This record gives sequence, structure tokens and C-alpha cells, in this order.
Amino acid sequence: MINSKTLRHSLFLALAILNLISLAKAENIRFENIRVGGTGCPSDVTQIIMAPDLSSASILFQSFESHVPVVVNSPKATPYISILNCNVFLDIQLPKGQKLESLEINYDMRGHAFLDRGVNGNFKSYMISTSGLGTERPQGVQLLQERNWSNISADQDEDFTVQTTKNQSVQSQCSDGQNGNSVSIHLQHQLASQITSGFERTNASGTITMDSSDIKGGIKLRAITSTCVSSSGNGGRNCRVVRVNGRSQMVCQ
Repeated sequence: MINSKTLRHSLFLALAILNLISLAKAENIRFENIRVGGTGCPSDVTQIIMAPDLSSASILFQSFESHVPVVVNSPKATPYISILNCNVFLDIQLPKGQKLESLEINYDMRGHAFLDRGVNGNFKSYMISTSGLGTERPQGVQLLQERNWSNISADQDEDFTVQTTKNQSVQSQCSDGQNGNSVSIHLQHQLASQITSGFERTNASGTITMDSSDIKGGIKLRAITSTCVSSSGNGGRNCRVVRVNGRSQMVCQ
């Protein structure tokens, strides 16, 4: 038989565990306000799947297809180049005492390239910009991933995959946990095909399609964070260890 003292102790432990779980969930990073759009991933056919704890997200493409020649409605437009853009915008909310180190981007895509002789193509993924908590990017657009098809000598008919992980440094300042302590990121994925010079009048054509490899595929985004040095040591500032005259020193900002 359980006595009242043991019961009170058990209830106290249960409440303490629940409180710890609640605190852990409250302190998780969160992906928020994810938006997609563009000729390569219209929002009505592109699926965004959030992790239950909102700490990561997957973007699944139903169809991402570039085809040449293109039907044009203007004499100034060229039918020989097709460029599709997929823009991804997201905010990463950081809890107090955390800073963003990098964005992990996992590519898991499959596709098919059918290119006549004289038709080239490429898939490129970029980090366009970051902002918030000191992450503004003076270096500009950065190429994250690339796949090229150069097809001059023969027709090409190929199934392909793009399966790799890119860890892109972001390096934010320390969050104080207030509303607005987030980092905003703009990514762009681009799929292009082109009939090269000299092959415009040969009736050459080409198609490159990409989609998610399965329900778990697509492009998965995950934030990599670290804990700021505790306020007891430096007031929650951002610190790093450097060597000065052969000795290690902690520099805080």
C-alpha cells in the first residue's frame, strides 16, 4: 500500500518531469512563416511539411520542369531559354540564450533529362539573403548546389538524382528571447534549359524535370544552433576563443 508521503513524492517527481518537458519544448527553435512561390514551385502544388516540434521543415515538389523551345508571346522574348525559379522564404525563431550557427539543407531529388544534341541545362540552388540578429550578408548571393548537363555531341536521355547535404554558415548574434529575435532566410532553386547557339534551327528540344524522390524526399531544412556563453561569464554575449601571442583568450562582443 502506498503511503501519503510516497504518493506526494511521486506526484512531485511527475510534476517536475512535466515542467522540464514543457521548458524544453518552449526553448526549442521554431521554423515560422515558410512561403514558397515562383514559376518553379507555385504555392498551390508545392507541399510544406513541418516537424511536430517545428524545428525543421521539408519542401516537396510535385513537378519542377524546364522545357525548350518555349512558347513566347512577345517578339522580344526568346523561345530558346527556359529558366524556372523557386523562391523559399522562412523565419527561424531562436529561444533565449541560443544563436544560429548554420542552416543544414538536405537535397533528395530525382529527375529526368531528355535533351537533343545542342541543348544544355542546369539545376542551381542559392542562398539569396539572410537578415536579423546581425546575419545580413554583405557577400551577396551564394551558390549552394549545382548540377549541369552539357550536350553538344549526342542526344541525352538520363534518369538522375540530386542527393547531398549542404551546411551553410549563418552565424547570428545571441537571442534574448524577445519577440522578433528571429533570422529570416531567402533561398532560391533554379532549373534551366537552353538551345545553344547554332542549334536554333535544327528543331532541337529538351526537357528536364525534377520532383521529390519520395514522401520523405524533397529539400529538408534544419537549423543548427549553439548555446551562448552563460550570463554568469559574459552577460550572454557572443564569444569565441582566439590565440594572441601564443596564448588563448576569449573575445566577446
